[in-house]
Amino acid sequence: MALQGSLHEFALWEIVQLLSSQKKTGRLLLRNNSEQVAIYFLDGRIAGAREPGLAPNDPLMRFLRRVRWLSEEQLRGIESLNAESGRDLVDLLINGRYVEAEELESLYERMVLDLIFKMLRWESGDYSFSAVVPPESALRISLSTDSILMEAARRVDEHKRQLQQLPDGHLILGLRELPDPDAPLSDEEKELFGLVDGKRTLAEIVQEAPVTDYEAMEGLARLLESRWIEIVGKREVGGEAPEAPLPVRRVSRTKEFVLTGMLAGLAVLLLVITAPLRSPIAPSGLAPDRDFDQRSRWNDVTTALEVYKAEKGAYPTQLDDLVQSEWLRSNQLKFDGYELRYVRANDGTTYTLSAAKK
Repeated sequence: MALQGSLHEFALWEIVQLLSSQKKTGRLLLRNNSEQVAIYFLDGRIAGAREPGLAPNDPLMRFLRRVRWLSEEQLRGIESLNAESGRDLVDLLINGRYVEAEELESLYERMVLDLIFKMLRWESGDYSFSAVVPPESALRISLSTDSILMEAARRVDEHKRQLQQLPDGHLILGLRELPDPDAPLSDEEKELFGLVDGKRTLAEIVQEAPVTDYEAMEGLARLLESRWIEIVGKREVGGEAPEAPLPVRRVSRTKEFVLTGMLAGLAVLLLVITAPLRSPIAPSGLAPDRDFDQRSRWNDVTTALEVYKAEKGAYPTQLDDLVQSEWLRSNQLKFDGYELRYVRANDGTTYTLSAAKK
């Protein structure tokens, strides 16, 4: 199967879906300027994302260094062993007892997801596919190819939202309040908490965190949304932290009540004056598949249906099955002014999806 070209012509997710649907075995080589990534497929499933041995830019080595899984001394020792023996990195990690096999598979899966996430954001590049057998060093990846694509695409969308919340690496983050003792904080979020000190910038926290850039931004965005951290200032990376704020002067209770009353009166006056300007924006009235604001969520539903069929062999009996299978959240099936009507054929091979006005 001769497959090569520019990522301007075919997006990465289209190429991967094609190889998956046709159950191809081989190597997909992707290039973007000086960066090159090899993704191996076995019967349509992603079976690896690195070349054998230990290349200078080996993605697994780079990932282990990024997440601080091993010390720098250990990593240099592994590089020395490879230089002497030529043994593969996976072989050195497992047989050298640096990491357990199951643990390495989990790290490898995280690395693959991070690679696909980054490559989906490439604006240019080229690709070529050759029919070769994946190397023996390829580790098992439990996620299906469609699942990896769905998760990587979700991360691309989430990253855009994170950049709206934290748009500048020069922002300084500080603690607002400590979370409840029983708050469900992940290990990554706990690590991030230790770096938020009112002095480090966003860029410095992301760089120092023992997680990927995306995982750091995801954790910080959640801490910000939970109001456990806040933006306290801004400075150039490496510059001096801002001076501590001056102590707040206490106001007497009498003055406090007077000021509160004046502000409340002003707020009521503003509400009366601006009432004509605050009329709600009327909905477009278009069906979700044609409405600009809702079309992306409609596409999420149709994509989830196709992924479900690829995984299960048939379309779901009802849309709620997509929620139960964690392909969608329940609110993704709700559209303003419309309700979805889904009918599956008896053999599960086709379906009709429409939106009816409520």
